[in-house]
Amino acid sequence: MIDEKSVFIGVDVDSFDECMDFISKKAYDLGISNDYKKTKLDLLKREEEMNTALLEPLAIPHTKSDSINRSDFIFIRLNNSIDWNGSRVKIIIALFSKENDNVSHIELLAKISRKLVDEDFRKSLEVDSKQTIVKKIKDIMEVS
Repeated sequence: MIDEKSVFIGVDVDSFDECMDFISKKAYDLGISNDYKKTKLDLLKREEEMNTALLEPLAIPHTKSDSINRSDFIFIRLNNSIDWNGSRVKIIIALFSKENDNVSHIELLAKISRKLVDEDFRKSLEVDSKQTIVKKIKDIMEVS
């Protein structure tokens, strides 16, 4: 699951599309995805079904796809917020699930969503320590 290589702080993108491109390419670079173009298309398809901007400034783009090699996360904090389907987003937790993974995609989304409603937790994601961010996300996964 997530480690410091999957945490990107101070990212400069100017649009939703650039951000989706960044997410997909990083997933590919990290070996999470075997096809960054397919992963991007799958993420965009999910956005068409439901806006993944949860609560400003957060979004949780996600996909369950055959383009995914392993279930994992990528954390991104942008330098400047971008328009994300009508919301201003600066912090992104991207969730990737293998098509046939035993880990429940919906369960992971629910755990993240419940925790991100907590304002103190959201503020804690604004730290510059990759170690702290990794620990916070791993703590979410341990919550039952």
